[in-house]
Amino acid sequence: MKAQMFTLESKDLQKSFDVAVFGESGTPVLVFPEGDSSFASWQEAGMIDGLASLMDDGAVQLFCVDSADDLGWYSRFAIDEYRVDNIEGYLSFVKDGLVPFVRAHAASPAAPVALGAGMGALNATLAVLRDPASFGGLLALSGSYDVRAFVNGEPSALWEKVSPLSLVDALGPRAKATQELKRLRLAFVCGQEQSESGIASQKTLEEALAQKGVKATFEYWGYDVSHSWGWWLEETRQLLPAILSPGGLEERRVSARVAYAANEDEHARAALTDARERLAAARDALKIAIKDAEATAARVQREDASVEQKRGREADLMAKAAKLWEERDRVAALLAEAEGKARDVQGQADAAAHDRADAEWIAGEAKAAVEHATQNRLSAEARIAECEAAVEAAQAASAAAASALSAVRAEADAEVAAAKRPAAKKAATKRPAVKKAATKKPAAKKAASKKPAAKKAATTKKTTGTSGAKGGKASPKAARGAK
Repeated sequence: MKAQMFTLESKDLQKSFDVAVFGESGTPVLVFPEGDSSFASWQEAGMIDGLASLMDDGAVQLFCVDSADDLGWYSRFAIDEYRVDNIEGYLSFVKDGLVPFVRAHAASPAAPVALGAGMGALNATLAVLRDPASFGGLLALSGSYDVRAFVNGEPSALWEKVSPLSLVDALGPRAKATQELKRLRLAFVCGQEQSESGIASQKTLEEALAQKGVKATFEYWGYDVSHSWGWWLEETRQLLPAILSPGGLEERRVSARVAYAANEDEHARAALTDARERLAAARDALKIAIKDAEATAARVQREDASVEQKRGREADLMAKAAKLWEERDRVAALLAEAEGKARDVQGQADAAAHDRADAEWIAGEAKAAVEHATQNRLSAEARIAECEAAVEAAQAASAAAASALSAVRAEADAEVAAAKRPAAKKAATKRPAVKKAATKKPAAKKAASKKPAAKKAATTKKTTGTSGAKGGKASPKAARGAK
């Protein structure tokens, strides 16, 4: 099987698109990719190998092309204008660039058949609806034809230009596009498994084309037929030859209706069998439930009796609890009163303790004052004793001084008397000797100057009590010495 690679440019999108050509002869088939937007999606999924017999037999020549779905259908968060402009730009590229390229490079002059699965089915359908004159047929597998599936919220009027349902609704009964569509071989196929989310939109499209008088084949395969490459390969193997063969789709419509009816009958039978099984299971469950209900009724009676018994006990205990709560309230009131009294007495006790502390402090201060007064008394008594000793010493000294004075006076009187005697002349010759005696008088004064020493001796014995008086007796001796 021959394979060739080409690259085309889109001026509107400023983007390059790769085209892979498989086969050397046969009706050209323009293949639109699935969700990855790559021309290689069909080859990587095994579709090219699966259809190799058609190409080897020279029935078809496949032209697999890139798409721009990432700029439009999948760009959900872009603004509508950007998305719709990119979708229209791609459809313009298909009409003005891709279709002319296919016609120029195809081995057959026949108009190309548009083929696509999933997202490719939507693009193939749009290409045919917008330019039916450029195509010879359409095979759409598991497509979703309502743009609401690709728009957040309700689509704006901009989306009508790229909505298959809107384009069909806009067809006039005598419009050229309508007449071109009527001549085409159109086939739409999908399964009925849950992954086939576009089945509702395919049924809506079926009704819309029928209202416009456009005959198209719509097939709804089994409930196990899913949105997957394996089923798309089988659908292509069956439907693509029917599109290529004159009258093939008409025969297919009859057989498809029979197959659909048989499939629905089988599904209904399976559903009936399942319903009967579920009904039998439900009946068995009902029997079990009845037995359980009977057993439960007996249990309910027992439990009701138990409830009544417990209700009576509850009432009795509630009454007892109420009385105990009343007693608790009474005791609490007494306790609160006692606590108040205790707080009052405690306050008085605290005040008494404070007063006692103050009294102890004052008593301590008084004791300190007593100790101080005692020391002052002892000091005063000591001073009195010292003073008494000093008085005694002074009295002794005074007596000694008076005695000395009497003696001096007596001597002086004797000398005066002697001087007055006749022998005084002779005594006058001895005057120097008298003068010499007179010179000794300062010595008496010197002895007198020593009296403070006697007092000092007395003061040193103040602490001896009355012994100071004995010390004071030394003063007369000193006086005598001075004499």
